[in-house]
Amino acid sequence: MPPPILHSVIPQLPSGDLQRTADFFRDRLGFTDFKLFPEHGHLIVRRGSAEIHFWLAASEDEARHHGSASSCYIRVQRIEQLHQELVQLQAPFRYGLTRQPWGMHEMQVDDPFGNAIRFGEELSD
Repeated sequence: MPPPILHSVIPQLPSGDLQRTADFFRDRLGFTDFKLFPEHGHLIVRRGSAEIHFWLAASEDEARHHGSASSCYIRVQRIEQLHQELVQLQAPFRYGLTRQPWGMHEMQVDDPFGNAIRFGEELSD
């Protein structure tokens, strides 16, 4: 019997307001595909093959509490181009493009509820 096959990992992050989260990902991060399920307290955002799910917390304070310890990492091709785009969109960077000792070129944006959205591209030798 062949072994199981695992596919992509999709983070599930807290939101204190699903519409506000969707607006942020559209306006500040350039995401274009959204599926909002308010009756189930769920939002799905996509850009390219990147996908993030959000669950509605009981309050904005609870979302910020959980969000302060939540993050996701999105691998990118052409990160400098994405950085320029996010600068134009006035994304609130925690830090801009940084060459990390672990071989990644990274930047991080925090969403309105404190979830760390980190983008990274492997450095070429």
